[in-house]
Amino acid sequence: MRSLLLLCCAFFLMVFNEQVNGQNFVENEIVVIQGEKYLMHHVRTGETIYSISKKYGISQSILEQHNPSIKSGLSIAEVLKIPYAQITQIDASDTIQKGDPDGFTTHRIESKKETAYFIAKKYGITVEELYAYNPTVRKFKKRTKLNIPYWNTTVASENAFESNIENQLENKNFTTHQVVSGETLFSLAKKYNTTTDELLALNPEAQELKAGMTLKIKPIAPEDEGGGPQPIHKSSSKNYIEHIIESGETMWGTTRKYNVSEEELKAINPILKTGFPAGAVIKIPVPAVNEPHAMPVNSAAFDQHLVQKGETLYGLSKQYSIEIPELIKYNPVLDRRNLVYGETILIPKKLDDFLELEPTTNVEIDSAQLMAEIYAVEVPVEIPESCRPDFTLHNQDRNYTVALFLPFFYEANDTLNREDLVIDTTALFTNEEAEIALDTTIELEERKELFKQFYGGSENFVQFYEGALLAIDSLQNAGFTLTLNVYDTQRNADSIRQFFQSEEFLLTDLIIGPIFPNVQNEIAAYAAKNRIPFVSPLASQTHLTEANANYFQVNPSRDYLMRQTAEMVAEEHHNSNFIIVKTSDYSGTPDGNLVELLKEKFFNSGLLSSTEGVNFTIYDFKNEGTFGLRRIMSKQKENVVFIPSSNEGELSVAISNVNNLADDYSITLIGTSRFPNYSSIQIEHFHNLKLKYIAPYYTDYSNKNTIGFIKKYKQFFGTEPDNFGFQGFDVTMYFVSALISYGADFADCLPYMHTYQMQGNYHFEKLTQFGGYMNEGVSVISYTNDYEVLRKRVKGQPRLVAASVK
Repeated sequence: MRSLLLLCCAFFLMVFNEQVNGQNFVENEIVVIQGEKYLMHHVRTGETIYSISKKYGISQSILEQHNPSIKSGLSIAEVLKIPYAQITQIDASDTIQKGDPDGFTTHRIESKKETAYFIAKKYGITVEELYAYNPTVRKFKKRTKLNIPYWNTTVASENAFESNIENQLENKNFTTHQVVSGETLFSLAKKYNTTTDELLALNPEAQELKAGMTLKIKPIAPEDEGGGPQPIHKSSSKNYIEHIIESGETMWGTTRKYNVSEEELKAINPILKTGFPAGAVIKIPVPAVNEPHAMPVNSAAFDQHLVQKGETLYGLSKQYSIEIPELIKYNPVLDRRNLVYGETILIPKKLDDFLELEPTTNVEIDSAQLMAEIYAVEVPVEIPESCRPDFTLHNQDRNYTVALFLPFFYEANDTLNREDLVIDTTALFTNEEAEIALDTTIELEERKELFKQFYGGSENFVQFYEGALLAIDSLQNAGFTLTLNVYDTQRNADSIRQFFQSEEFLLTDLIIGPIFPNVQNEIAAYAAKNRIPFVSPLASQTHLTEANANYFQVNPSRDYLMRQTAEMVAEEHHNSNFIIVKTSDYSGTPDGNLVELLKEKFFNSGLLSSTEGVNFTIYDFKNEGTFGLRRIMSKQKENVVFIPSSNEGELSVAISNVNNLADDYSITLIGTSRFPNYSSIQIEHFHNLKLKYIAPYYTDYSNKNTIGFIKKYKQFFGTEPDNFGFQGFDVTMYFVSALISYGADFADCLPYMHTYQMQGNYHFEKLTQFGGYMNEGVSVISYTNDYEVLRKRVKGQPRLVAASVK
């Protein structure tokens, strides 16, 4: 009987839904269905469940309860029932109701630069609309034809639509305010319990706030928000942030970044069921639990800010006169996501304000040490049981075997440095050794080897080897038993096949090298088959990393460095006069990709060409010469210059001309880690232009550990180490320590291992779902007018100041 009743109910519900969608309801008509009033809403392109629920001020669960079919996604022209009694608002700013297109135009893709994001932007439509009217297009390839929808009377019809709805609602919740002298958007937002973004949405002219203006204000209703924003508690289930998909991002990378499943993302964002389009705005669920928020050691050094709806890092940066990197530094959770409504973030007080709270002292304190102590934060993180090494029970008899493959070119170096000389045997031996020699068949003419030069670049790899030897020596002195097997790889795969195909090689626990990608393929496959960690210490290619789960790439790819450069520029120069100095065609190059990334980031942030945002100019230096540069420079904003070229000659000429303006304008030059190696560019120009770039390596020669290493290196090898010597020590010490601490499957425990690296701060992240790991720890390097080169901050590495064990 119960089953029959359920079947009848299901049948009734199905018939009811068909009747609703089958009738031609007038848009915004209020109807009575089974005694309950509903407002009928027609779904338009670009709308989501989230935007509709936000528009009418109802929850998504209520919307789904009255429209069960939308749980599997929305359909264009679908009719939804909005429960009239629960409507609290009509928000015109969220979704533009365009209706059906008045017609279509055709666009033909001509280059790889034309992504969904840029085509949608060009025609003033959304990415969702572009995909909706081109359902068969999933990849944007050259010569593909697209249907571009257009509307003739969008604004007028929408205004009429909103006016019609608002007249039907009893509760309007709006007030007005006349601006008086001295008031700001921030003060008004606080006064009326709203946000600056909400004020600007209702009053766009308030961007230039003036006394006498009359503003329309909609305070956040206490009944809607529970009496105003409250801190996130562990009892809360989830909150949401918006994420704009950028070119090059993938579904898997996004799920890993935000620790959310692909299924959950698709359920919340139906557009993702058919692709991952750049430019689309998607919702990301953010769990309220298990997120490591920073705790201040000295609470008096920080203010606490309760995040309100619509607030951004850019807004807080301006509000508190603090750089975005500083906000992220003291709130590390923001390094991987945006602000979440209701959370509390730390705002460091000005040093002078803080010192006024402290008792005066006559003791001189190092300023850097003082800053570190005052603004110290701790991030409590629970370390998994499997990642807690216990060296007290370490088996001293356990021997760890490490294979090191380097291109020494031993035979070529031996031939290059041999010289035949006739020498006196007494010069070769001591008196006792000479006596022994006379009793043997040693001839009077001996071959004496004099070292003259290295073959090719093999000197670099000798330095790497020497650095690795010192790392092994340090670990052996700590009580660990290690065997280092070193192999000369030359520069071809045939030279190493004989080594790893032997039975003895099966005892290897860790493989470092070979250096060159073309030599790595076979041995990397061998390592994957036998589950041996394989470390690529210098190559920046990623094809093996993407497919080999046991592969560790120490040197980040150039594409990653460009993305981090774009991120750095967007964070630090979002209120600047940004100038692209074009010296040649850069389309399709890594530097050209950076230009497009920067455009995208500035546009997504809403700061592109805004009054208090970034001006973006492309200057054709090749055709216009030097005279027009002065015309586009700004006296009010920082002039940030990027030259998209890898040609040293082009860079040298362009940088020299930009440098001529450094006395009259404040200029920051954005470059790459290759810039210091360009010998034709004067180092003074880098300092005058405050060169800034992302680098995978930076050596802090003032650190006591670095000083100790240099001293030991000179003691052992009679010379100072170069960058390869530092790298050999860092790589060997890091990975052998991981092997000893966690075993061969150490990948998941690397975030909890903290060892000092002289050249960088390693932070390995999985590159693809079934691939290996790439180091994402990079530094922001800055040249100053005082002729200093500083590491301003480190990007990518975990900012775990302290960890708690539960």
